Amino acid sequence: MATKGKPSLPRGATRRKILYTLKKSDGLTADQLAGLLGITSMAVRKHLTALENDELIEATLERRAIGRPANLYRIAPLAEDFFPKHYDMVVTELLADLVQIDGTHKVNLLLERRAERTCEYLRERISHARTLGERVEALAEGMDELGYYAVCEQCDESTWIIKQYNCAINRVAACFPVACNYEAQMFRQLLDADVERSNHVLAGDHLCGYIIRARKPSATPATPPAG
Repeated sequence: MATKGKPSLPRGATRRKILYTLKKSDGLTADQLAGLLGITSMAVRKHLTALENDELIEATLERRAIGRPANLYRIAPLAEDFFPKHYDMVVTELLADLVQIDGTHKVNLLLERRAERTCEYLRERISHARTLGERVEALAEGMDELGYYAVCEQCDESTWIIKQYNCAINRVAACFPVACNYEAQMFRQLLDADVERSNHVLAGDHLCGYIIRARKPSATPATPPAG
C-alpha cells in the first residue's frame, strides 16, 4: 500500500488563478492566460515557470500556421488534488446502497478486508521493531503516512498513547462505526498489547486516542503438593 504526500497549495492568488483557469481549458498559451487574468505576459511566464518547476503544470510546444511556435500549458496530474473530490461521499453512498440491497453482512466484510490490507501494510512498517515501544512508534508513523496525522507519546515505562488528529475515512466511519472496531482490533493484534480507546472523534472528541499498555505475564499455576 504505497502512499504519496499531497502537494502544497501554490503560494499566491495569481498562481491559484492560473491553475483554476487552466483546469477549465484544454490548454492555453502564456499570452492567452495574460489576457484572461488581466496581467502582463511577463508576469504570467514567471508564475508558469514556478508552477512548472513544482510539476503542477505541463507545457507542450504548439506549432501554428502563422507566427512562431508557442508553449501550450495544461494542468499536470499532480495538481488534480487541489480540486474538489468527493470520493468519501461516493463510497458512503455505495455502501449504504449495498446495505439496502443485500444487508449489512457484505458491508462489514468489505470493511474487514480493508482493515486486513491496512494491517498488512502496518505489519511491514513495524517488522523491524523489537520492543513494544518501538512497535508503537512505528505503528503511529505508519498511520501518519496513511493520512491520520498520528503521533505517539510515552506515558510511563509500560504505557503509551497514540493520538490521531485526522480520520482518513471519517464519513464512512460515521455511517458504519464497525470500521472503528476493526482499527482497535488491528492495533491489539499488531502490538500484542492491551489497547483501550481513550478518545473518539465520533463521540465528539477532536482526536481518536488509544492507550497502549504492555500485557502482564500470566501467572504460572502453583504445583499442587505431592501426596
